[in-house]
Amino acid sequence: MSSGISGNQVGGCVKSHIATPWMTRQFTALDSLGPMTNTMLLRVLLLPFVLVLLLAGCQPDAENAGANNPLAGYESPEPLVLRAPEAPMPVPDRMLEGVDGPVGTSALFDGRWTLLYVGYSYCPDICPTELGQLSQILPALQEGSSPFDWQVVFLSVDPERDTPAHLEKYTAFFSEEFVPVTGSREAIDAVTGAVKAGYRIGKHAPGERRYSVDHDTGFRLIDPQGRMLALLPGPHDPDRIVTMIPSFLSEVSPE
Repeated sequence: MSSGISGNQVGGCVKSHIATPWMTRQFTALDSLGPMTNTMLLRVLLLPFVLVLLLAGCQPDAENAGANNPLAGYESPEPLVLRAPEAPMPVPDRMLEGVDGPVGTSALFDGRWTLLYVGYSYCPDICPTELGQLSQILPALQEGSSPFDWQVVFLSVDPERDTPAHLEKYTAFFSEEFVPVTGSREAIDAVTGAVKAGYRIGKHAPGERRYSVDHDTGFRLIDPQGRMLALLPGPHDPDRIVTMIPSFLSEVSPE
């Protein structure tokens, strides 16, 4: 579930407030619910809008992106399914912890297209739902007409509980092809900051095992050069994503 939907500043970018007639109707419908349910549902309802605004407000410097900008001029026909920044957003090279030991992000993404999902294994509902959807999306992309190699990387922002061995067992429940990683707080923050994936660890005492983690639910499309080319905000429709991604890549990928 996403971190706060207030006007917090994340990675130098300000999350904005928006209001539409649709949202007003949703708020009215929630008035009869209890405060806890109200808060949880508001987060889910607002999440797609927050992600779209966050990405829009955190565009890379297109002028400094170089002449070879595959995203120049691209306009998504379905921005709530897939939205691209003005220029690719590089992921810094940091050492993460994988099932087979330390792995750098440059090696992790090298040569394959990646759907990156940020979460944690103790997530009670959102992560299992999203990982279940990714377990449908990955084979569809692999078996389709796409000439690219695909992988799903699950980055846990909760290394205190999510060891690589634990993550291997957890992700295997959804797909043995998923690549689980975690890392130091500095490495996690460098990666999540680069792809604008907000999260917040709930307050807890050292050694305490019961605490919550808020995080957004977007999938990040990372190219084989380790650059984010698109955000796929939740809630997700696997069929639409499987149709949208090849269409997107046909427009922005070099021959």
